[in-house]
Amino acid sequence: MNADLHAHSTMSDGWLTPGELVRRAAANGVTLLALTDHDEVGGLDDAIATAAEVGITLVAGVEISVSFRGETVHIVGLGIDHRNPQLLAGLSSVRHGRDERAVRIGAALA
Repeated sequence: MNADLHAHSTMSDGWLTPGELVRRAAANGVTLLALTDHDEVGGLDDAIATAAEVGITLVAGVEISVSFRGETVHIVGLGIDHRNPQLLAGLSSVRHGRDERAVRIGAALA
């Protein structure tokens, strides 16, 4: 088995769309792939559909960024329910907080 359990698409900081990522992984012999975009699950439906087309197993995942005692920690979740309303709300909150931080940094730099 050739597995990659930590891959990112253009939904976060990757270079390939979810479908392109799955196709590239399959072309390189990956048989088990987890899409784990940062704080985002919006590409999972496309990745799952593409994985079914190319015959590899896709694990629904996410990499969640959290702060703990002043440190940023990245937690990779695998086998998630990417349609769970509580998860979606939590990820939205994380992304919104990141956007607000970027605005504050931009204002400070100006």
